[in-house]
Amino acid sequence: MKSFSQAAGVSTLEFGEYNVKCLVGVTIGYLLLKAFPQEYGQLLWVLISILLSITADNNSKVAYDRMKANVLGSTIGLFVFFLHNPSNLLTICIGVALTIAVCFKMKLMDVSRTALVAFIIVVLYEKAHGTWEGARDRMASVVAGCLIGLVINYVFRMMVGALYGYIPTSVGAPAKQERKPDAGE
Repeated sequence: MKSFSQAAGVSTLEFGEYNVKCLVGVTIGYLLLKAFPQEYGQLLWVLISILLSITADNNSKVAYDRMKANVLGSTIGLFVFFLHNPSNLLTICIGVALTIAVCFKMKLMDVSRTALVAFIIVVLYEKAHGTWEGARDRMASVVAGCLIGLVINYVFRMMVGALYGYIPTSVGAPAKQERKPDAGE
């Protein structure tokens, strides 16, 4: 029978670390929701973005790229919102093609799905609400959530580095790929 580490492809420590980071992110997002119930709709996007930005390997580049993709998709969604309100199949298709083209040009194809989801949410969610301010506020909420996720990644990367005696690489680069001992080893 395979051990957990062999079956999951990660050490028990990495699995636990990722869980703790996500629980910290959920706690922050939940406390914000409780502290500002009148902003529930926007803070829900903050919470979702926190979880989308936290990475299992402390790779802040992935979180930065996800934030860029969210901003890109939201911005194109806002553009399409002004292009034709309410949106229709043609404007949604134009927005999808434009989002993919800009992701390709900006070398963000790895996170193009994130940009497309942000685009669709802004176009269709705001269609139901009918305001451009909602699209703008959603974009701000996504950026805030991504920044919180980046801070969580950074803090954990520093803690892991201090614990194992190495200095992680710069903030925008992946964390040093040193093997962490498994709790069962």
